[in-house]
Amino acid sequence: MTATRTTYIFVIAAFLLGFGLGGVSLHVASAQGLFGLKTSISQIGSALVEMQKNVDALQKNMATIKQAKDQLASLSPAGGEAIKKEGESLKQLIPGLGR
Repeated sequence: MTATRTTYIFVIAAFLLGFGLGGVSLHVASAQGLFGLKTSISQIGSALVEMQKNVDALQKNMATIKQAKDQLASLSPAGGEAIKKEGESLKQLIPGLGR
């Protein structure tokens, strides 16, 4: 009976010790993020910010190209309508340029 009682006390003590240490290690793991997702999420966020910067730069470049196209269209003798047609070249639009 004494051996059984000692075994029960030892098992309960081992369980409580393991449970306590497991709880401490769980808190350390949660500080790093759930299953390491914190790093992945921050990388995705950084990539999205970089993509947004690239889109903004592209829109700025497109506005510059549109402005240049409009300026060229205002210089054409047909009032800009000829430049807007696809397949027409500047040689056809400006007399004497293709010679």
